[in-house]
Amino acid sequence: MTVDTTSTAVQGLKYATRHLIHCPTSWEHYLLDAPSSGEENFVLAGSVPTGHPLFNDGPGHFHDAQSVTEEVREVGEFVGHRYFGVPRERPGLFYRFALALTDLRAWRVADADPPRMTTHLTARPDHVISGVPRGLTFGVEVRIDDVPCCTGSAGLVFLMPALHRNHIEHSRRALRAAPELDDAPDGAGWPVDPAEIGRRAPGNVVVCEPSVSAQGRLTTWILTRGDNPALAPSADGQVSGLLLLEALRQTSILTAGRACGVDADRAVVADWDVHFRGYAQAGLPLRCVAVPGPLERDAEGRPSVPVTLTVTQHRRAVAEARTSVVQDL
Repeated sequence: MTVDTTSTAVQGLKYATRHLIHCPTSWEHYLLDAPSSGEENFVLAGSVPTGHPLFNDGPGHFHDAQSVTEEVREVGEFVGHRYFGVPRERPGLFYRFALALTDLRAWRVADADPPRMTTHLTARPDHVISGVPRGLTFGVEVRIDDVPCCTGSAGLVFLMPALHRNHIEHSRRALRAAPELDDAPDGAGWPVDPAEIGRRAPGNVVVCEPSVSAQGRLTTWILTRGDNPALAPSADGQVSGLLLLEALRQTSILTAGRACGVDADRAVVADWDVHFRGYAQAGLPLRCVAVPGPLERDAEGRPSVPVTLTVTQHRRAVAEARTSVVQDL
């Protein structure tokens, strides 16, 4: 990532170059070489990813909205360090994502050049202490070829390096100290058919063949084997946020298909509301439980299934989410 006073080329996705453009409401702070203390606005401009091993793996009916959450994750920490004076040694961790696709027509893949995608970000500092925010709240608005098609928000917290290390070590000790809470599948999990979760490559499948209770609750296990480098654990051995989001996406579509017959090839998670509750250690079993709601219709008459999901590790909450799976007509 190269830094410019007005625009930054974002190449973290590696399959699309996006430009981060700062749109300040006032240049006062920057003329004084001081960090911002208020709201700042940014634009991420470029095209939708092409050739990405995860985002472009599928039936090709919709562009993958997870590229939006990933670009916000990639620039969020940079924005805090560069524009709000957060010390660079403090890592940024996202603890919340909400996303709503407001116009599915714009997300459909067309037989043309990759469309332009413009993401407007509003960053607001939270819990400012001695002029330094402990976190940032982001507002998100997305346009594809100038069509407004997505709104959302995200929450990011910056941790002191020692506190971050202590949290990770405490999580590891807690998992080892309570063997009675051990929670593991009976035998090796068998990955589901990629077609059931809107993918094509077997290496991108991160959920196992589920069990279903008499009440319709679906239980699956998340695979963290790391076949795809995009889903690999972090350097400190934590399950990546992208893998958890992909597991929630796959489980949502699988649940909507098994419970209500939704066609995965024409399905999309149109609404997300995700809260990350704790750390997840790579290499240890992760359970995902999904509860489908009744089949509904959205404003355009499309089949829609609400799903409530919980991810746990050794019975400790890792993530909770509410999603809505919509099948295109």
